[in-house]
Amino acid sequence: MSNIKADIESRMTALVERDQDQIRCPFPLFDDIRRHEPVYFSQALGAWVISRYDDCLSVLHDPVQWSTQMHTGPRPLNTLLGDRMAELAADSDTASLVAESTGLISRGPVLASADPPIHVRQRKLVNGAFRPSRLRALEPLVLQVAHRLIDNFAQRGTVAFVKEFAVGLPMTIIAYALGVDDDDLDTFKRWSDDMVMPVGNQNPSLDQVRGYLESHRDFAIYFTAKIAERQRVPADDVVSDVANAEIDGDRLELREQLSIISQLLTAGNETTTKLITALAQYLAERPDLQDRVRTDRSAIPLLVEEVLRLEAPVGGLFRRAMSDVVVGSKTIPKGDHVWVLYSSANRDESRFSCPAEFDIDRSDLKDHIGFGHGQHYCLGAGLARLEATVGLNTVLDRMEHIALSDRNDFAYEDSYLLRGLRELHLTFTPSGGFHLSPQAT
Repeated sequence: MSNIKADIESRMTALVERDQDQIRCPFPLFDDIRRHEPVYFSQALGAWVISRYDDCLSVLHDPVQWSTQMHTGPRPLNTLLGDRMAELAADSDTASLVAESTGLISRGPVLASADPPIHVRQRKLVNGAFRPSRLRALEPLVLQVAHRLIDNFAQRGTVAFVKEFAVGLPMTIIAYALGVDDDDLDTFKRWSDDMVMPVGNQNPSLDQVRGYLESHRDFAIYFTAKIAERQRVPADDVVSDVANAEIDGDRLELREQLSIISQLLTAGNETTTKLITALAQYLAERPDLQDRVRTDRSAIPLLVEEVLRLEAPVGGLFRRAMSDVVVGSKTIPKGDHVWVLYSSANRDESRFSCPAEFDIDRSDLKDHIGFGHGQHYCLGAGLARLEATVGLNTVLDRMEHIALSDRNDFAYEDSYLLRGLRELHLTFTPSGGFHLSPQAT
């Protein structure tokens, strides 16, 4: 192995093992992969790394050649999860938890883990919840929730932004879309965090796996009752859509229904929280940017796109080769996995001019793949953009002179796949303007 490749693999190992320095700033590693080993097999991942923009698109646009059924990583990455579950199953105090939970976790292909034609049929079941007309109808609610959250800390002049705003906004909206009470938001957030724990974490602790199983069980109990209720009395919400949907004349199995709802719950809040947090950090670190978007609100959607490019909440997902296939100059054998590295593609010098530079005036803002691409393009991309845009506008209306607090340690979430700050502490001057929560229309 060449010195360059050995160095790349050493740093990739540190990233996969969730070394905080690599998680905080993986981009120099991705730059070196792109320049020296754009398609290479990583022993640490047990998969090939695809790092260039065009190569990533070639994989994402071919769902027949590239299966998404193991989109969070090849099975060797998850062996410790299985070992921990076996350890809990062997303990008389937790054996029933393992049996109950695993019996409710769908093992079949559902949405993000489904290939055509199954994926196409399942996606049609939930597309309606994210169509433009429904998103426009949600805008007053997003505005109301954003104001209500800021009301709780507006006069204080300081905010733990992730906990007090960036989590609450998307979680409230996805709960509304699903058709469940927002009194249970803290519980939903705990379930969501626990259920995505294995994503980008191949070395979970026994306590983490116990929480993963407990949340799956409690989530299933709660939403099984909701599904039964919506089958009796449907409403205009996503749970009703899923509860009463049919594919080829057959209703979905309960495990499939629960899997669809769990994917919508987790995806509908985890990545948007990370996006909103990153946007606030950019404003706090760049007073000139903050001044610009205050005076020209039309620049906010541009800011959202550039932050999606530079700080994609999902760094990349996996695909499995269904036959031998050439990518770049390498042949990927049938059955091997590739990590489609969105975060690298978004900084590809051959696609973006001065890609490491922050520039909301670049002409190709929307060409990033921060939401993926192709058939598995993020279902909730429009909702995430709406929440980020309305949320940021409201922050600017209510908070002046936004700056970083000295309490920040800039620690990132414990995952090499999901990118986001654990906490963001801000200081600000309360706006003298309107500060009562408007009522949703």
